[in-house]
Amino acid sequence: MLPFQIKICGLTNVDDTRWACQCGADAIGLNFYNKSKRFVDSDQASAIALEIDRFNQQLEEQETVQNVRVLKVGVFVEMPVADLLEISKRHSLDGIQLHGDEAPEVVEAIRSGLSKNGQTCFLIRAIRSLPKELGAASNSEQESARLSAEITSWNAAGIDFVLLDAAMPGEYGGTGKVIDIANISNLTSEIPLVLAGGLTPSNVAEAILESGLSAVDVASGVESAPGLKDRGKVKEFVQLAMKAFQRIG
Repeated sequence: MLPFQIKICGLTNVDDTRWACQCGADAIGLNFYNKSKRFVDSDQASAIALEIDRFNQQLEEQETVQNVRVLKVGVFVEMPVADLLEISKRHSLDGIQLHGDEAPEVVEAIRSGLSKNGQTCFLIRAIRSLPKELGAASNSEQESARLSAEITSWNAAGIDFVLLDAAMPGEYGGTGKVIDIANISNLTSEIPLVLAGGLTPSNVAEAILESGLSAVDVASGVESAPGLKDRGKVKEFVQLAMKAFQRIG
């Protein structure tokens, strides 16, 4: 079972973070890839993490709210394991998302390091699928087999969840490209999948209903500019996603 349903990724400031939490997002993604438009340095990440902790503390103090907590997820692209672990511990991350071209063997090293640090994190692996416009013109069976094999490999390595994102040369997420959602039903996976890639308020409900997946991740689809969230889009995205999740049970 996934620990979250709606992850707003690429937060770069406290105000946007507070708003995403207030709207009902249950996971926040912090991008530690220094070539990303949504990169956060140590000071930015600390401020955002502190805001999330404050929000969670307020929730705990509300007697009517139970078992609700916003999770902090770090997004990493081929970062040395020692550096990744240091960042994870410094900001008390709840989850680690591998979004580069890492090999499955890295999972064991991360698990071992987390254990030595006395830290527990769920691990997400992003797998890049062909965008919809390319997927329709390609061999869908071949693409399904490729993705299923990759999922199986990461499952064997001990990853907890797989995030399906759109493939774009030289880009690691936040491309705005929509994946071929119709192909998801053809995938073989023994671990939960998270839907990402080109999601927006206008298509998230349909994407959830068509894919049947129980978690979504969005970055560019709720922005006014890279790294800056549009309040109206964030609120609408969360509300529509929540309603769609209720429909699929």
